[in-house]
This record gives sequence, structure tokens and C-alpha cells, in this order.
Amino acid sequence: MTIEKLIELQKVTFKEGNTRSFHNRKSVLKQLKKLITNHEKELCDAVNDDFGKPYIESYITEIYTLLEEVDYHLKNVSAWMKPASVSGPIVTFPSKNKIYKHPKGTVLIIGAWNYPIHLTLMPLIGAISAGNTVVLKPSELAPATSSLLKKLFDKYFKPEIISVVEGGVEESTQLLKQPFDHIFFTGSTRVGKIVMKAAAEQLIPVTLELGGKSPAIVHHDANIGVSANRIWWGKTINAGQTCVAPDYVFVHESIEESFISVSKKVLSSFYENDYQTGKNYTKIVNDSHFIRLYNLLKNSIILHGGNTNNETRFIEPSLIKAEWNDEIMQEEIFGPLLPLITYKNEHDLKEKLLSKSSPLALYIFTESNEFQEFIIRNIPFGGGCVNDTISHLGNHNLPFGGTGHSGFGSYHGKYSFDIFSREQGILKKPSWPDPDVRYPPYNDTKLNWFKRIFTK
Repeated sequence: MTIEKLIELQKVTFKEGNTRSFHNRKSVLKQLKKLITNHEKELCDAVNDDFGKPYIESYITEIYTLLEEVDYHLKNVSAWMKPASVSGPIVTFPSKNKIYKHPKGTVLIIGAWNYPIHLTLMPLIGAISAGNTVVLKPSELAPATSSLLKKLFDKYFKPEIISVVEGGVEESTQLLKQPFDHIFFTGSTRVGKIVMKAAAEQLIPVTLELGGKSPAIVHHDANIGVSANRIWWGKTINAGQTCVAPDYVFVHESIEESFISVSKKVLSSFYENDYQTGKNYTKIVNDSHFIRLYNLLKNSIILHGGNTNNETRFIEPSLIKAEWNDEIMQEEIFGPLLPLITYKNEHDLKEKLLSKSSPLALYIFTESNEFQEFIIRNIPFGGGCVNDTISHLGNHNLPFGGTGHSGFGSYHGKYSFDIFSREQGILKKPSWPDPDVRYPPYNDTKLNWFKRIFTK
């Protein structure tokens, strides 16, 4: 079936209302849960084939998170679907006012390679619970996972409900020419601009989940041991190939040496039995990414780490002394290299951060509530944590998304349902009363009555 025929089929299915009822939404969500549960090991093995990700890490970040999300939607979608009653102004009295949530239609979800299951299926859950038909485009940079997803979705779902389209730039370009009702893209800012430009040609709404250089700020009053543990935990998951990984650490100059010293101890304790790809550590996804990271490392001042192996695409978690104009500070690293930069005071910190593009995440390590609020209120970023990294993704009740160059539109939990839904405001009035004052001809008497009744 051609891509054009597939989209046409899904649009007909949507127009016939086959995905809108609570029963159908619940049924599709349960079927997705069955797919994930029944093929948990196959899915984790595919990710391991693509870039040597340890099984436990794949299960927690790729499988567990999805099952939790499906259950959350199954529990709440009935309530989310119901029209919400809102109040109205006195001028519309008597009336009832409601906000209806309708599915958008046929949507395209373009996944990313670094979490090839999670980042493809997490938005899918929201699209399903909102009542849409869906085309999934997994990343071609994770071919084993992409192939398995195609096989499983062909087995578990009719193509008119959910279908997987594999391929690279050619297929993606063809998909972006289709008349979708919403496009959800996860990936780089560069490709995000291409997606948005293509969508603009047809006035298709988009959600862009991009990236950026997400800082971890370690203030002078932070617990150094906890800070180093949690920053390196966030940095070494998936070998740093995470859109919300700490991209660099911004340390108060008074604790620089302490942070360096503790970081060395932390990494030694994390990998006391050395690095074992596929068991306790992940390799870089492909040769081009390895070479890019290797060159960044080669041109840096290494404080700790620095070992590499091009045959296994291994790059050791490395702490790097950096300055703002260094090559490693110009773009998102997307690997296990952690530049360290120091700041003198809050003014210096604010000035530097505001001069950069808004990141997808920001992490603040401090015991001061005043400092936390200073950063949160003055620095724009998508979301983040205080005294932790990455964990904000695990809360269904928090929106996850970027701002500016790190993207726009939020998902997870109800936010996923909302992003794939169209809000429609409806005012309902009874036939009586029907006062003449609202109708022409208008005159000063009617205006004076209007002012007396409705003007405070």
C-alpha cells in the first residue's frame, strides 16, 4: 500500500467515527499494552542490537514508562473525554457553556533513535486515547527496533487505525507532504525546522520535542556528593544520548575542585567492574556520532576519563574543563562528555544563561529556596528538577516539552490527551426568554438599558 493510500484509508476510518468512542479507545490502548507486555524481551533485545543498551536500562526507560502511561490513560480517559462545563458572563444569561474535546483526525508521529521505543510509542498513547488514527515513523538510525515495531504493529493493529512506515529521508519527506491533521516530531532542532516548514505549507499544527544544551547548576551551598551522583546518573544513562541529559555542568567557582574530586569517585563507583557494553553501559549509536564525539573529546581539556574504542563505539564518561567559546559548548553534545564551566555569582550566572538558547531541561542543585526561585523565574527552559536530573519525566502530572529552540507543545499524562485533541467551545441557550432589547432597531433607550443592566 502506498503512503498516499494509507493516509486516505486512515482518514476515511476517522470520518466514519471508528476511533472516537470510549470503548474503541480503551480497546486500542489495551491492545497496545498487550503488544508491549507480550514482546518486552524482543523489544529490549532490538534496542540492544541497535546500540548495545543494557537490558535493565531498556526495560526501565523504554518498557516500564510506557506501561505506566497506558495504565494512566486507561484509568482517566473516560473523564478526559467528557465535555467540561464552564461559567458564562451575565450578558449570555441564561445559558450553559461547555468545552468539548474532539480528536484531531489522522496524525503523524515521528520518533527518535535514542529511545526508539519510548519516543515513538509515548506520544502514540495520547493520540490513541484522544481518538485519532495514527501513522508512526520510527527512526531509521535504530533499524532493528524499527523493523520489529513494523512487524508487531502489522500483527496487532489494522493499518487504518495504526500503521508503521519505515524508511529514511525519502519516506519522511513523502510523509510530510500528506494532509495530516497533526504532526508530532521528536528530534534535533535542525530537522524540527524542516518538519515545521513542511507542516506550514498545509497549515498542519505541530508539536516539536527538540533538545538543546541543558545545564546542571551546582550552587555553592549544594550537597556535592548528591549533586555529582545525580548529575552523572543523568549523564551516563544511554551513554548521554538523552535529550534531557545534563549537557554541561555550571559550578560555582568556590566548589570547582570539590566537584571534580567527587566526580572521579562517583564514576569509579558506578563502573567498578569496568565498562561492559550491553551489560552496564551503552555504545554510541553509529560511526558518524562516534567520530563527532571523539573529535570533541580530542580537542578538549580532559579532567577525568577520555578513553575510547572505535571498534565498539565506546566513549568513557568524561569530565572536561571548558570555556563558553570552546567547540564543545556550541551545540548539544548528545554523548557522555560533560563540560565544566564556573560562575562567580547569580548575576554572572543569569547573564550567561540568558545569552544562550532556551534548553529543554535545567537542573538546579542548591539548598536555598531563594536561589531555586531566582533561576526558575529568570531563566526560560522547558522543565527540570531541583536536586535531581531527568526524574521530572516520570510524573504524569507534569507537562514535558520545550520552549523556543528546544521545541513547543507538552505531553505526558493528560497533556498527551490534550495535545492530540481539538477544543470546541459551545454555548447552549433556551428558546425562552428572548427579550427584544438584543435585536435591532437599536436606539439610545436600548443602549441605556444595556448599560444599566450589564455595566458595573
